Formats: sequence, structure tokens, C-alpha cells
Amino acid sequence: MYDRRDLVRVYLAAQGNRFGGYYAESSAYNAALKAHYAAMLDGLQQLFGLRLHRDGVDTFTHRVLFMLFSSTAASFFALRTPWSDFLEAGLLIRKVEEAGAEGERIMAASQRIDALTAESRETHLEMLDALVAVMLGDRAELTFDTADLRAVGVDDTKPSTRDYPLYEG
Repeated sequence: MYDRRDLVRVYLAAQGNRFGGYYAESSAYNAALKAHYAAMLDGLQQLFGLRLHRDGVDTFTHRVLFMLFSSTAASFFALRTPWSDFLEAGLLIRKVEEAGAEGERIMAASQRIDALTAESRETHLEMLDALVAVMLGDRAELTFDTADLRAVGVDDTKPSTRDYPLYEG
């Protein structure tokens, strides 16, 4: 079943910005995944009767709320930790651990940052969900299934990583 929270998550994933299972090492898989999310977003928007785009919302109030929705999504994507850009940090972690007491402080602070970032992501998702609930109004509690998506021409089957090389180069 797909609800408005799924609409929010699919919207975020369709942006192709490190949310939704993308792999930094596979542009082919990422392209397929982004196309999947774009199709899912189109289908869910049709079913909910709400376009999550600046020009797609139907009232002045919704346009104003969409500005906050868009800003919140951008804030969500900006969340990161000092470790965010490392694909493999084994050597770095080993060097930090070898730093003794200061290394322990680094790792403890890193764990706190990770926890706070995860909490902030969840809070952003909560805010996005609430904004979509307001924009949907009496349609906020609707749910849809695979058959509903197929009826509007959308296959909800996610691309498989088995069909794409995960490491290119």
C-alpha cells in the first residue's frame, strides 16, 4: 500500500540526491532507479491529485506551502556528517582509533553527530509529511496499491542491482 508518506519519500528519491538507494559507483543503476522513481512519482501524484511542483499546485495557499516543502526538501538533502563523503573509511577509522583518548573523543562525537543527523532526517520527513497532508486536505488519508499504479501506467517494480554493474571504471 502507498500512502502520502510514500509520496514524500518517492518525491525525495526522484530528485536523485543520495536518498532512495542510489550507488555512487553505478551511474547505469542510478539512471534506472531515477527513472523508476520519476515514474512512481508521476503515478502517485496522479492518484493523489497533487503535483509536487511549484507550478503544479492548484491554489495560492498550496503554492505558498510548496515553497516551504521545497525548502524543507533542500534542507533534508543538505544533512550530512563528517563521514558522508567516504565510501571506504577503514584506514581513517584505524588511524583515529590509534589516536588513543582523542580518538575515542572523535568516535564518540561522530556517533553523536550520526544520531543527531538521523533524528534530523526523520524530523524533516515528518515536516514534509505534514505539509503534504495539509496540501492534500480530505485526500490525505488515501492509500493506493500496485493495481492502482498499474491502472495509471506505472510498474512499481524497483530495478534490481543484479542487472547493473555496481562498480564502474
